[in-house]
Amino acid sequence: MNSDLKEPTPKVSLAQQDVPATWLFIGLAGIFLWRIIFSGAFNLIPDECSYWTWSRRLDWSYFDNSGMAAYLIRLSTSLFGVSTPFSVRFPFLILSGLTTYLVYRVSFVLFNNRSRALLSALVINLMPLAFLGASAAMHDNALIYFWMAALWASVRFLKSENPRWFYLIGAATGLAIQSKYTGVLLLPGLLMFLLWSRPHRDRLATKEPWIGVLIAILFVLPIVWWNYRHDWASFHHILFIGTGPTSVAKRIMDGLGYHLAQFLVVSPLFYFAIVFAWISGLTRGPSGPRPETILLTCFGFPLIFFGIMALLGHVEANWAFMGYPSIVILAVQEIGSKQVARQQSGLWRIFTPRYLKWAVAVALGPMLLVIVHAWIGILPVSIEKRLGKADRVIWETHGWDGLGKHVAALKHEGDVIAGDSYQLAALLEFNVTGNPYVRYLAPWKRPTQFDVWEPSFDNLKGRNILFVSPRPLRPPSAFSATVYNNFERVETLPAYQVVYHGDGIREIHLYRGHNFNPFSRFRLGPRSLFYRDY
Repeated sequence: MNSDLKEPTPKVSLAQQDVPATWLFIGLAGIFLWRIIFSGAFNLIPDECSYWTWSRRLDWSYFDNSGMAAYLIRLSTSLFGVSTPFSVRFPFLILSGLTTYLVYRVSFVLFNNRSRALLSALVINLMPLAFLGASAAMHDNALIYFWMAALWASVRFLKSENPRWFYLIGAATGLAIQSKYTGVLLLPGLLMFLLWSRPHRDRLATKEPWIGVLIAILFVLPIVWWNYRHDWASFHHILFIGTGPTSVAKRIMDGLGYHLAQFLVVSPLFYFAIVFAWISGLTRGPSGPRPETILLTCFGFPLIFFGIMALLGHVEANWAFMGYPSIVILAVQEIGSKQVARQQSGLWRIFTPRYLKWAVAVALGPMLLVIVHAWIGILPVSIEKRLGKADRVIWETHGWDGLGKHVAALKHEGDVIAGDSYQLAALLEFNVTGNPYVRYLAPWKRPTQFDVWEPSFDNLKGRNILFVSPRPLRPPSAFSATVYNNFERVETLPAYQVVYHGDGIREIHLYRGHNFNPFSRFRLGPRSLFYRDY
C-alpha cells in the first residue's frame, strides 16, 4: 500500500476536545480584573446616579422599580464612608463574581464536566451586555444573581429530591423581585418546570412548593405596600412603558428591532450557537427532554416571554437577559456532548474550536472598541459634534464630573440647584462637590422618582435657583413650555463646555433664576405620578 495515501483527518469538534481549564480560568480572571478597573476608573452614568440618589432616601420601593439596587448602594457607601464610583459599584462587582460562580456550579452539578462548566461561565461573561455592564450599579445585576441563586437551589432539589430546597427557591425568587419587577417571571418558569417534568408533577400536590411561594410573597410585600400608599403608581408606570406603539406596523418593527438587538446584546456567533443547540436539546431523544434540560429551559422562560411581548408592546433589549445563563449552560453541554465529527451532520459540523475562537473574537472586538472610545475617544471632534447624544458612549461617560465642579464654583449660598430632567438632577447630585440635594424642575416631563420626593414646587417660592440644562432657557412659546417666566429675573451664567480632544463638543447651560414663583404665570405642580394627568 502506498504510505502517502492517508485517510483525511476529521475535524476535531468541541465534543472531542474540551477547552483547557487553565485558559478558561485566565479568561475569567482577566474579565474580573477589567471590572475592577471599570468600577473605579469611569464616572457613574446617569442611571447609576439615579439609583445612588435612591440610596440617599431609603424607602420600601420606588417609582421606577423595586429597591434592591438602592439598598446595596447604601450598604456599600456606608461601609466605605464615602460615595465614589468604586464604592457605589462595589456590591455589584462582588455579585458579578458570585453570579459567575453560580453559573459554573449549576453546570458542574448537572453535568459533572469542569471544562464545560467554566466555558459556560466564560461565555456568559463575554456577552457584550455582561462584559461592559455586569459590575455597573444597576437593577439587572442584582436580579441576575438572585435568578441564578434560585436556579442553583432548583438544581440541588433536582439532584437530591429534598423538597426543603423550595424554601430557598422562594427566598431567592422574592429577592429577585426585590431587585427588579421582572424577577416575578421565576414563578411561571418554576410552575412550567413542575408541570412539564413528568417525575416532578406530583410535587404540586405537596406543601413545600407553595410554602416557597409564600416566602417569595413575604419579600414582595414592601413593594405592594409602597404601591398601595402611592395609588399603584409604579405598576401603572411599568404597564405604560411596556405598551409600545399603537399601530400594528410599528409594533412589528419594534419587535423586529428587539430581536435584532439580541445579536448585539449576546454577540452574533454566540447567539446562533446558543439558539441552535437549545432547540436541539429540546428535540433530542424519543422520550422527550430530560429533567435537566427542562429545568434549564424553564429558567430561560424570559427569552420566550419577551420575544413574544416584543411583537405586542415595547420591550427593552436587556429585559430578558437573566434568561440567558441557563440556556448557555444547556447549549455548551449540548455542543460539547455531541458525537465525534464524522458522526455529525448538517450545521453541527461548524461547531469546532475554530468557531469558538471566532465567536470570542467577534464578541470582544466591538467591546474593546467601545472601551477605548470611552477612555480616549476614537472619533474625530467634527463627527462627535454632529452625533451629540446619539453617541451614548461619550454622552454618558464624559463631562459630568467637570460639570459638577463648575456648578459648585458658581453656586451662591442659599441657591437651590435644579435640573430639567431627572437624569441631570441625579448627575448633579452625585458630581457637585458636597453632594447637595438637587431638585427636578420642569413644567412637564414624564413622572419620576423625584416627583415622589417633591411633588410640589411651593416650598421653593422666593428662592434663587441655579438652573442647569443642556438647552438654553428661553421664555415659553406656543411650541414649548419653560420655567423662564416663573422667575423675577434670569441671570445667564457661564456655560460648561464638555471638552473632547481639546475642543468643546457640547454646552451645558447655567442660569441663576431670582425670586422663583411657582404660581405665576401658571402654577407649577403638584406633579402627578400618572401619565394620564399630563
